[in-house]
Amino acid sequence: MLYEETFEGYKNKLKGRLYGVLCEKEKEGGDWEKFLNSILIELKGLEPTSINYWPLIGKLNSLRFLNYEYFRKTIFECMNLIGSLEVPNELP
Repeated sequence: MLYEETFEGYKNKLKGRLYGVLCEKEKEGGDWEKFLNSILIELKGLEPTSINYWPLIGKLNSLRFLNYEYFRKTIFECMNLIGSLEVPNELP
């Protein structure tokens, strides 16, 4: 039970960081790719226990190639996918 609550908090934090990527993209000269890379590195360290893990990784990787309209839409899609991630089988 404690793991589920902790993981829910982690997912909320991750959603906030994704929103931060969007805010950085909107700033002129924002370093959004640095923040995106950090999130991707972190997610690749998680065990893929949810069917939504792979679409999340794929969509995040595609952000570099999207115009702003699709970038924004995809960020919000990724936030929804994060919400549906399941607790990994083993947490430290």
